Amino acid sequence: MGVNRSGYYKWLKRGKNQYELNCEEIRNMINDIHKKHPSYGYRNTKKVHEYKNVSLNHSIFIAENASVIYKARRYICPHCSKTSYEDNPFKSNHPRLTFKTIQNVLLLLKDYNQTFSMVAKKTNLSVTEVITIFDEHVQIKRKKLSHAICIDEFFFSHHAKNKYACMLINFKNGLVLDILPSRHKSDLRSYFRMIPEKEKLNVEYITMDLYDNYRDIAYHWLPNAVVCADSFHVIKNINDVLNRLRTSKMHDYEDNKKSDEYYLLKHKNYLLFKDSLDISDTEYKKNRHFSMKYTEGQLLEKILAIDPQLKEGYELKELYMIFIQQDDPDTIESFLELIINSYKLSTIVGFQKLGNTLESWKNEIINSFIRYDNRKLSNGPIEGRNKYISIILELANGYSNFTRFRNKAMYILNKLETHSEEVLDVSSVRRKGKERGKYNTKKANKK
Repeated sequence: MGVNRSGYYKWLKRGKNQYELNCEEIRNMINDIHKKHPSYGYRNTKKVHEYKNVSLNHSIFIAENASVIYKARRYICPHCSKTSYEDNPFKSNHPRLTFKTIQNVLLLLKDYNQTFSMVAKKTNLSVTEVITIFDEHVQIKRKKLSHAICIDEFFFSHHAKNKYACMLINFKNGLVLDILPSRHKSDLRSYFRMIPEKEKLNVEYITMDLYDNYRDIAYHWLPNAVVCADSFHVIKNINDVLNRLRTSKMHDYEDNKKSDEYYLLKHKNYLLFKDSLDISDTEYKKNRHFSMKYTEGQLLEKILAIDPQLKEGYELKELYMIFIQQDDPDTIESFLELIINSYKLSTIVGFQKLGNTLESWKNEIINSFIRYDNRKLSNGPIEGRNKYISIILELANGYSNFTRFRNKAMYILNKLETHSEEVLDVSSVRRKGKERGKYNTKKANKK
C-alpha cells in the first residue's frame, strides 16, 4: 500500500481526533434517548392518537379563495405520551399555508408594479402575512464589485434619517450590486472599508455625477479605478442654468402675458433644450398665437432675439453639446479648455460658476470619453434603474423599513435574482420596537 512500517504503527496508536469524539458523543446521546423512548423515530411510532381535519390556504387563483383540507394523522408515544403529526407533501413551514401559496406570493412580488397590499388582495392573505413571507425568503446579499461600476443617488424619503440613498450597479449588464441607505462620506467610507482589498483593486472604471463625496471615496478606496464624470449630469447642470435664465427673462413680461415674448418663453421654451440637429427648418406648422405658419427654427430665432443673454446662454449650451460628440482624443482636452474659458468669461453668473465646476472636474470629464464594452462610460444604465426605483416607492407610498425596500428593489431589478427555499432569520430585517411597559391592573380597575 506504499505505507512504511513506522507510519503504520504510529497511525494504529493514534488518539481520536475532534471529529471522531463529536461523533461518539452524538452516538451516545442517540442511544440514551432510544433507551428512554424506544418508540421515538418515524418508523417506530405506530400508535395513532387521532385524525384531525387541517385546512391550509392554497392561493393559486387570483382573487379566489382556495383551500386544501386533509385528515392529518397524529401519532402518540406510548411511553411519554408526546404527540406528533406525520409529514405531508404540501404543507410549508408556515402553519396554514401551502408551498404553492408561498411560491405564488413571491412570484407576484417579482413584478415592480405589485405592492405588498396588492399581492395580499390577490392571494387572499393579510398584508402582514405577505410581508412575513417576503422577509423570510428574500434577503439579498451584496454582489461582487465588477470591472466597471456606476454610482448614483436617488430620493428615498422625507421621513427617513437619510433622504437620499445610494446605488451601485454593473456598467456592463446593469446588475444592481448594492443599495446603500446613505450617500454621506462617512457611511460610504464604512461600506468600502468592509469590502476585501482584492475586490476593490479589481475595479477599473467608476462613473458618477459631479458629487465630490463620490470622487473622494473612489480615489481613496478604489486606487486602480479611472474616475469618470457622467456627461448627462453635466448637461443637466447646463440646462438648469439656462432654464433659470429663461424664467428670469419671462418674469419681465408678466405684466403683459399676451405678449409675443411671454408666449414664446412660456410655451415654446422646449426649443432651447432640444438638440439643434432635431429642430426642423422645413416643416411648417400653424401657430395660433401668431395666426400663421412657422417652423421650429424660426420660433427659436424669435426666442433668442428676445434678450442677448438668452442667446449667449443657448450658444454656450450648444458649445458643450458639440464637445460631447467629439471622437478625436487629441482635441478633447483643448476643446474642454475652450469651453471652460468661455463659461468663466460669460456675463451670466450661473455659467461662470459652472465654468469653475468644469475646471475642477476636468480630468474626470475627459475620462468619460473612454470606451468600455464598445460604449462610452456614463451613468446611463443607472438612470434606467432609478426610474423603476421611483415607481416602486410611489406605488407603495414610501417605505419606512429601508432593509426591506433594499431587498425588494434588488429582487425586482435583478432579473435572475431568486428567493430562498428555506426560511431565513428575519432579525436583520425587522426593526426592534420599544418594549412594552408593565400593565398596572390596580390602576385599570379603578377606572
